[in-house]
Amino acid sequence: MPSGSALIERRPLLHRGEASALAVIATLLTGAALTWSYRIKSLCGGAPFYPDGRSLRFPVGDPHAIVPCYSDLMFLWIGRDINNHVFPYVHGGITDQGHLYGGVVEYPVLSGLLMWLGAIGRHSDLAFFQQSALILAPFALVTTLLLAWMSRWWVLVWAATPPLVLYAFHNWELPVVFTSVAAVAVMAWGASVGTTTGRPRLSLRTSSILASILLALGFSLKIYPGLFVLPLALYVLTRGCPDPAATARRAYDWVGAAWVILAAVITTLVVQVPFMIAGYDGWKAALTFQSNRTASIDTNTFWYWGWYWLSHDDVDAYDSAVRTLSPVLIVVGVAAGLYLAWRRYRETAVFPWIGASFALLAAFMLFHKVHSPQYTLWLLPFFVLLRVRWWVIAIYLVTDFILDVTIFRLFGIINSGSPMKWWVIGGVNLGVWVHVVLLAYFLVTAVSTPLREPLASLVRSQLPPLPPLTRLAIADDGAAGRWLGAPILTRAGVTLRPLRITDAAALGAIGASDPELGPWTSIPTDTAAAIDYITAAHDDPHRIAFAVIDDATGALVGTTSYYDVDHTNLTVAIGYTFYARSVHGTVVNPAAKLMLLDYAFTEAGAVRVVWHTHENNAHSRAAIAKLGATFEGLLRKHRRFAGGWRTTAQYAMTDDAWDHARAALADRVAQPVAPA
Repeated sequence: MPSGSALIERRPLLHRGEASALAVIATLLTGAALTWSYRIKSLCGGAPFYPDGRSLRFPVGDPHAIVPCYSDLMFLWIGRDINNHVFPYVHGGITDQGHLYGGVVEYPVLSGLLMWLGAIGRHSDLAFFQQSALILAPFALVTTLLLAWMSRWWVLVWAATPPLVLYAFHNWELPVVFTSVAAVAVMAWGASVGTTTGRPRLSLRTSSILASILLALGFSLKIYPGLFVLPLALYVLTRGCPDPAATARRAYDWVGAAWVILAAVITTLVVQVPFMIAGYDGWKAALTFQSNRTASIDTNTFWYWGWYWLSHDDVDAYDSAVRTLSPVLIVVGVAAGLYLAWRRYRETAVFPWIGASFALLAAFMLFHKVHSPQYTLWLLPFFVLLRVRWWVIAIYLVTDFILDVTIFRLFGIINSGSPMKWWVIGGVNLGVWVHVVLLAYFLVTAVSTPLREPLASLVRSQLPPLPPLTRLAIADDGAAGRWLGAPILTRAGVTLRPLRITDAAALGAIGASDPELGPWTSIPTDTAAAIDYITAAHDDPHRIAFAVIDDATGALVGTTSYYDVDHTNLTVAIGYTFYARSVHGTVVNPAAKLMLLDYAFTEAGAVRVVWHTHENNAHSRAAIAKLGATFEGLLRKHRRFAGGWRTTAQYAMTDDAWDHARAALADRVAQPVAPA
């Protein structure tokens, strides 16, 4: 049997083992999701091709497939001069009709650069898709590892749910998601305690500046991470997580907050200015395109499926109103999110910058005039890092899947002129409106949603709790059966064997036959109560319950238990004992105690055995003392009893006293005992 110290020494090994297993499993699942996503989306491409490299089968692929193969990766091969390998933004612009040309794409410059890299040496939409997928995949894998480190098994919400399959290669979302997750990881790593110094690895200012740089890079990929710089700056302004023992409110760190903003601005300028200088018209064209974009049927917003769909007589008035109201409401939503976060800070003394970032993202997605399906990838890390209710996550993801598989069928029906199917239009509306409700819910509740472990401990510079499988392994190592096993003991016509659920009827009959049997303890008086009693004993990892069998008749005549089993300290208690009235005063109890004590001291190597009984149970106290146990004192309010609390009399015997006590107890049993 392993020693108690050996179990303690195994804990770091178990922790590292679980972390490694988690990383491998999450990475494999991410790889499987990426492979599946590639297979789905690649079906829209392939020979034969048009002269410009466009696949004849694009954009439908297999019209009977459940998940549509359409992706923006293939779509943008034509129409932006990507197929002509034109360097982005520098030589292009936008026509009076709103069409981009000369390498200009409708995304910020780093996304355009990634698209250009994906097209190098490629001459068809499928080849462009393949190379782009190779560029994007590492971002998903690294994001998985970072989320696994910060949330442990909750990373599976990212790695093993439909959005990664649906959207990994739908658009260029993976790099921007990586920048947001990496910013949180930098903050967590910087606040975590070094194993050799006992202090945070980085100062709050340093880690926040690094995180701000990452968020600015994300801004140059897909805009939205730029919103997170504001909560991050306020987190630094309020000096992060305080010492729980501190009572005085800390002075604001205006300089640190300014550095966070400045780092984001400088990073953005470093990325954007070269493109502005080299081709200002092309750089500006991307902004103009987004500004002119309307909230049409392909934007999945409440603007279209609410306002326009119900009253679309004046399209120009609708477009003009949305163009004005959308940014205004985004600003209002951002202000509301920051207000709620600041109010939370006044309550808790910690500004919830991650929750506030989630709230700001929800506001942006809710009120923006475009809500593409792949934006769900933006939300997933917050589902992973914050303790969002599981059923809310499930509802969002289920309706997201419904929206994805119906919106593209809707486009196909409209383009073909076929009759509209009720389940298609219903699925689109269900997805859009459930998302509207949940995004509003996130806007309001995100700032008060706690972080998951170990992220919550890391940002507070505390040691995180052990991961769940490690805790289970340690609990299993410390379980009574791990040390003591499940012995069957026999002596003097009495057998102790593990109590089974099939003993319930016999055990309940003992209590039913003598209601006054147990005034000092809880004894089951029918089969149902006995089932509960046996189940509770079985479920207690620190208890081994025995059935006491009369060998002469084979009848169950009582029960007794090892409990409070402590392998580390080689200590065990004996109790939960009661017998049928017919065996009181016989050899049964002395024989049972001799077997239990002999096994504990001689076979298992225990150094201490303990008994607990009610202070007023004179009969039990005398019986325990007769075994040779020493009275150690009274434990006030030690156990719940009869609707209140009982004072427990504690007795104990150590291995030093066992030889003498064993001989005396063996004489009582009247059976010779070999020397220990």
